[in-house]
Amino acid sequence: MTIWRFAAAGVIALLLSGCVSSKKTVAERTLTAAEVLRRVQERDEKIITLSGTGKITIESPESSGSGSFSAVVKKPDSARVELSGPFGIRIGTLALARQEIVYYDWRSNTATIGNPDEQTLRAILRIDLRFDEILHAFTGEFLAFSSDDSLESFRVDEGLYVLRYKRGVLVRELRVDGDSFLVTSYRLLDAEGNPSLVALASRPDEIGGVAMPTLLRVIMPKERRSLTVAYGDMRINEEVHCSFAIPREAGIIRR
Repeated sequence: MTIWRFAAAGVIALLLSGCVSSKKTVAERTLTAAEVLRRVQERDEKIITLSGTGKITIESPESSGSGSFSAVVKKPDSARVELSGPFGIRIGTLALARQEIVYYDWRSNTATIGNPDEQTLRAILRIDLRFDEILHAFTGEFLAFSSDDSLESFRVDEGLYVLRYKRGVLVRELRVDGDSFLVTSYRLLDAEGNPSLVALASRPDEIGGVAMPTLLRVIMPKERRSLTVAYGDMRINEEVHCSFAIPREAGIIRR
């Protein structure tokens, strides 16, 4: 009996030690808001170029659709996104630059050219996004502040740093992972506290020494529009080319 008691005690001790070691520990969050933002910016600055492939979904009241994409981004001012449908059929090419936006429709052989603003992007993608917001939808960077923003509150919630900044009647809320300093959630709130823009970054994977989200969503709740980017493959800081040559015989639409 004594042997069995010792054996039982040993099994219980092993089980208890296993339970203790399996618990995920979260490091204490003691940084200041300024230090959190500095580390977020430091992480973002490590990303110079990005290339990847995956699935893209655009939803709007007018129409919704999804397909495959391949994207190349060169910060801070250029990107090219190739869109494909079923069986790899080419649908369109979106070339973004600070000077102009070009969208070439492979099915109709027409190119839409316009200024890099919300009006042009809405006409092309059926979604209200600014130039930088399109780039950030592919890179997962949501840190956009100016000297007019003032810190309203700063706290820690479930291991995430939560920062709220105010500019006039608008409030920007960031949730930052305290280990990777990836912005996992960004919300722009109106005067009533309702979100007009929500950006989410999840499923991080370490690529080139940087935690990169492989699932990104940009949502405009009031307009019922959203853009979802899900990467299957991603690389950073390799040589990329974002230029696109419009076919000579293409029809041109200027906006």
